[in-house]
Amino acid sequence: MIPVLIPSLPETDAIIPYLRRIDQARIYSNYGPLSREFTDRLCRFVSERAGGAPVAATLTGSGTTAIELALRYRIAGRGGRLCLMPAYTFAATAHAAVNVGLEPFFADVDPETLALTPAIAVRALAAAEGDVAAVVVVSPYGAPIDIAAWEAFEAAHKIPVVFDAAAATLNLHRVAAQPICVSLHATKALGIGEGGAILTTDTDLVAQTTAMTGFGFSVSSRVSEVRGGNYRISEYAAAVGLAVFDGLEARIRQLREASLAYVSGFNRIGVRMQPGFGTDWLTMTIAALFEPAAAEVVTAGFDADRIQWRRWYGTGCHVHPAFATCRHDGLARTAAVAAGAIGVPFFPAITPEQIGAVCGCVERSLAAR
Repeated sequence: MIPVLIPSLPETDAIIPYLRRIDQARIYSNYGPLSREFTDRLCRFVSERAGGAPVAATLTGSGTTAIELALRYRIAGRGGRLCLMPAYTFAATAHAAVNVGLEPFFADVDPETLALTPAIAVRALAAAEGDVAAVVVVSPYGAPIDIAAWEAFEAAHKIPVVFDAAAATLNLHRVAAQPICVSLHATKALGIGEGGAILTTDTDLVAQTTAMTGFGFSVSSRVSEVRGGNYRISEYAAAVGLAVFDGLEARIRQLREASLAYVSGFNRIGVRMQPGFGTDWLTMTIAALFEPAAAEVVTAGFDADRIQWRRWYGTGCHVHPAFATCRHDGLARTAAVAAGAIGVPFFPAITPEQIGAVCGCVERSLAAR
């Protein structure tokens, strides 16, 4: 069997030097020295890829928590009960909105990019009848977000925007005041096991959301200035993160080589992928894009050849029982997008032979239609 994904974190020997630092400091959580160092390295990494813009970050216990805290900060004092977001996203996006007291209002996505666009959002606002408190824009499978376009959207409509960029940590070519929420889950290209972060140029946002991760305490007191909880990462998670950064350039090279092999293989047989994948951006959960009928033929071929596959976002959040009563804009294209986007095997150690087997299976399945 060719697995669809094999998470890959640093091995024990790479983490041990950082564990020894924990032993020496006897600090295990509460924004310890490793957590602060990991935050600094994350900010520098993102800043370098975003053209040198200064970046600040709040570390969180998960990517979902990052979205929750960013939403809580951005909707404070605002009216509205709805959170506009694409239906085509992982369920965590909708759960985050519900957890801060908002109701998801699901919108359609562009079939080429798989993303919510400002134009689609404007149409959805009309259907939502003025009750939208915030918009969550999702980076589908880690694709870059047009942040400038969403800055213009927010300025025009006076509705705060939060970015769910769970898988896009390697692909943040621009950072602005609007919060970018990333996941540090083991399945991500920059993963530490469990964790997340809010990235932004807004230092006030970082100060407030960091306080939220520690019971709302300010830096210098144990008084809850804002409502929060315990959403921090431990020093052990930070140790894994520092070891990840030590080997990250090698991992990026692996991901790029494997990505380009897929791009070449699928281009040869006329299979689409997301625009710019492999050349402009990288991720760990990749999707081949088909018409729905072709997707069914391809997945049957995968099953016959013992090649694992996934519909990473399922058929959309609106079909989950937890969100079945949520309103939407009609979702004219979502069903076809969800049916046709097939997650294929991808992980740092995937071999050229395995990629060739996946592409060959797709070619045979399409030829036999």
